Amino acid sequence: MTFAILTFEDLAPMEGRAETEDDYIQFRTEARLSNQQLNELHRARIEISGQIETVLLESTDPCYATSDITDLHRPLRLTLRRHILPTS
Repeated sequence: MTFAILTFEDLAPMEGRAETEDDYIQFRTEARLSNQQLNELHRARIEISGQIETVLLESTDPCYATSDITDLHRPLRLTLRRHILPTS
């Protein structure tokens, strides 16, 4: 996994580790996000090794189960789909 910075509109950039897989990117971070924030996330920009690309959020999953549902500081795995514009 490679260091990456993920930026959604109206949120501070999130640092984490990214692994690329064809059209998808797995991004792991320890972000403090509420369920409401997670539900509102859609399009972002990710920077990996100096390259920036647009991505679409496919899913968010906690990396481990927690019994405290108010615990906002838990590792997250975000599955991102690369947003590739069609060529003419």
